[in-house]
Amino acid sequence: MYRKDFHTTTTARIMDSSTTNFVIIGAGPVGILTALAVAKATKDPSRVVVYEYRPNLEQRLEESYPIGVSPRGLRALQAVCRLAHDQIRDTGVLVDSWDIYAGARQVAEVKSGTTMGHTRFSITDTLYQQAIAEGIQVKMGYKLSGLDVASKTLTFTLEEGTKEETVDCRTSVVIAADGSSSATRRLLESAAESTDDASYAPTRNDTTPWQMYFRVLVMDGNGVTAESSSVPLKPNSHSIYSGVYIALIGPPGQRQWVVVPSGKLNTPDAEWFFLESDNPSTEMMDKLRKYLAEKIPPIQDTEKYFTDSEIQAFFSRRLFTGSLISLAPLNYPHNQMDDKSNNTPSKEKSWIVFLGDSAHGVFPATGEGLNSGLDDVYVLCQTVLWPAYGDPRATLPKTDIIDLAAYAEERQPDVDALSILAKDILTMTTGTPKMKAISLMTTILAAMARSLRFIGPSEAELRYGPNSDKELLPYREVLRRHLRDTFVPRTIATGIVSLYYVLSAPFGLIASLIRANNKALSPKAE
Repeated sequence: MYRKDFHTTTTARIMDSSTTNFVIIGAGPVGILTALAVAKATKDPSRVVVYEYRPNLEQRLEESYPIGVSPRGLRALQAVCRLAHDQIRDTGVLVDSWDIYAGARQVAEVKSGTTMGHTRFSITDTLYQQAIAEGIQVKMGYKLSGLDVASKTLTFTLEEGTKEETVDCRTSVVIAADGSSSATRRLLESAAESTDDASYAPTRNDTTPWQMYFRVLVMDGNGVTAESSSVPLKPNSHSIYSGVYIALIGPPGQRQWVVVPSGKLNTPDAEWFFLESDNPSTEMMDKLRKYLAEKIPPIQDTEKYFTDSEIQAFFSRRLFTGSLISLAPLNYPHNQMDDKSNNTPSKEKSWIVFLGDSAHGVFPATGEGLNSGLDDVYVLCQTVLWPAYGDPRATLPKTDIIDLAAYAEERQPDVDALSILAKDILTMTTGTPKMKAISLMTTILAAMARSLRFIGPSEAELRYGPNSDKELLPYREVLRRHLRDTFVPRTIATGIVSLYYVLSAPFGLIASLIRANNKALSPKAE
């Protein structure tokens, strides 16, 4: 079901909870929710400090992409911080469905009714305000620049590189929640190489770039409002038009339509999409308008929905991209040796653990980047914090120890399953023509079988569909059902597409020979 390219042996791997402090790297939603979880469990916010490389968490709507908080994410929020949960639930836009279009025709629908539409910034800000209210220290402008596993210290560079600060972690747990470009992960790997200590080396550290980039536009035309019928889109649906994501986001009374075009390098649209300019030419602006009109038929009259100033601003906004990340194990030092390794497993207690995108970055189309990270925090509570400091549900025995390996052992199968799902979804966008054809045909055949009730709900519906708030399945179970239900459709699709490639190959060869012959016979310019 999931990749297990290591084996485990029993070792001493625990820390005394009464003397343990917590250092969190990254003040995104996962990092801050983890800090809230620690403060709640220990009943002492002074025992946790969050370090963030950015000078502040401020972010404009135009540079914060839309996301959905599913029942998985809401469960974690409710368990850790009820106030944040209620605010996020009450200010979000209920997402009834994700609608996928080819031109003006809707070709697929993933029903939900359980997910709240937001932006990443709105989630981060809500959690940050709660952390400040709880007295949790969040240090801004601290860039992690060093990790010494021998002395168990972290080094942070601050104030534009003019100062450094070293943090002693001999009695601390370090929780890395610093995203898919995790400095913690990179420094840990370097430390393992320099010390030749295999217990700090990942047994798997796969990075697969999305090869896709995104930018945000906001509908600001005259008369465009959240309630206006002049926008011919469903306010409670997130729509995908040929790679363009459209959603209504924002709290009641302040909601706005956002449009997120996507771009790839070495494509016809790359010329204007990747242009970074405060003063783009009229030609570039017209190309953007033409792209929007072609991709999104309901808003072909782009002059009505986007002012010139908004179209111009698009070219000055941040491009964002990312990578699929698959890390194993999740805790360090670990006692999980690669089967080919002759190293002796470590008996030292784990003091570093990875959460969120730093451990399992996914593709936006999965809808799980934020939710899987929040779910990490929930599992950390179940396996580490509640056993160590007391279970608020009074269902787990109190152990008074910090055992990060317990978290890793419980969580690894699920994040590995999620990585497989994410890679499958990414293939539909960035795979080879043959891979994309197989994925598309598999999806179509599976949808036909589903409509006839031959197979169960899609993997997306299992994760955030209408019944996901009643039966929230772990990712490993979602993957198991997905592979079972799509086995026959995928086998048929693979056969059909492969046969097409075999039969079309001779015709392609003949066409190439004809072109070569014509070129050889054509008169050469003197």
